[in-house]
Amino acid sequence: MMEDFNPNKIAEAKMKAIKEYRAAKRERDRTERLLEYQLDQTFINLKFNELKMSVEDRKARARTDDTVIALRVELEKAQEIMDDKYAELERVNTKIEFMLDANATNRQEMKLGGLVT
Repeated sequence: MMEDFNPNKIAEAKMKAIKEYRAAKRERDRTERLLEYQLDQTFINLKFNELKMSVEDRKARARTDDTVIALRVELEKAQEIMDDKYAELERVNTKIEFMLDANATNRQEMKLGGLVT
């Protein structure tokens, strides 16, 4: 993807990595909000349906509800995708840092070479 030192390609790669990371983060956050909503909804439904259950029992039942478990799995997948996108962003940033270091080293070598001659 970024095997050469073309500044336009590098800028495009960084922009794409940032956009993908932010989109993955939004998706993860959305899934997290859905999970919280579903937990609350399940807890409320249990509260009205089975009044003899303790609060802790209703919380435990809500956490083990099928829809809540499915959302937890979805949240984990969204977190993995977000982590992958963040890793790509860091890879692009590292490549840019290496290029800047290499350019600075080349400039110093050229200065030193000019002084010796």
